[in-house]
Amino acid sequence: MEAYLLHDANAGSNLKLMIMIQEEGMKGYGIYWTVLEFLRLQNEYKASLKVIPILAQKARVTTATLKRIIYDYALFEVNETSFSSPGLSRRMEPWDAQQEAKKEAGRRGGLVNQQRIRDAKTSSALANKLNKENKETPSLSPQGETGRRKEEILLTPPEYTLNRQTHNYQGLMEELARQKVTDIHDLNAILRLPRHPETAKAS
Repeated sequence: MEAYLLHDANAGSNLKLMIMIQEEGMKGYGIYWTVLEFLRLQNEYKASLKVIPILAQKARVTTATLKRIIYDYALFEVNETSFSSPGLSRRMEPWDAQQEAKKEAGRRGGLVNQQRIRDAKTSSALANKLNKENKETPSLSPQGETGRRKEEILLTPPEYTLNRQTHNYQGLMEELARQKVTDIHDLNAILRLPRHPETAKAS
């Protein structure tokens, strides 16, 4: 209820209002509530004195009549630039407090949601990082070696590589030695390579 306005059932029994009604009649009472409804919609429940002529037109009364209601019966608080209703401000306090509590709850709820989003992003980023590291890190073999099975013995070369008419096994091993390829695993990996089409040994 954004336009909520509490109307006390005994408002007409207020002494100031009774005096105003005696002088202005029930028409004055209607004007009074018209002004309250207008103030209810204003920031801090106050309005500039400059709006009095416009408000008088809305209430279909003369500016002089409206000024009497505002100035003469101590129903409104008037300063050099604006007027307000202490009674209206007082009656709106519970509603204002309720709205402020809702705003604070919403603010806190928003902060909680933001924290949850940040936590979710952090968890997601950490999971992605761990997944990436798991993909990049070689798995451990049963012997505890990383990325390769522990090998200590050089494989016997395939039989076809011993044919000196088509292959130069000794020359291959000598070349690998010159290139400092001495790791057993790497040597065995080379020996496991599929057989290429036979080529004649260069003279």
